Amino acid sequence: MADTDEILVMTALNEEEAAQEMLVDLVREGFILSGTYYQVKIVFQWEGQVHFDEEYKLMMKARAGYYPDIEKYIMENHPYRAPEVIKIPASFGSPQFREHLMANKRMD
Repeated sequence: MADTDEILVMTALNEEEAAQEMLVDLVREGFILSGTYYQVKIVFQWEGQVHFDEEYKLMMKARAGYYPDIEKYIMENHPYRAPEVIKIPASFGSPQFREHLMANKRMD
């Protein structure tokens, strides 16, 4: 995967404020162009038990070259012991959006 390829990165947090803060930080750093979050209900297994809960799912649009920085930020700032971090290759169909994504630079 080339650094300029498009990706979606997903994770989930248990508090809305934390979801907003993570997206704002990643946009400010220039690691993602944009992100959305929405509340979801989740069923999962943890330590041999089935759990039901609510979370905020985050979906972020980025260039593949920034993935290591995004993953590092999530792992260092996430409250879960084993946070999900999902990287999905993407193809953003709009030439204008892709151009905007490729122009996104890290804010040093």
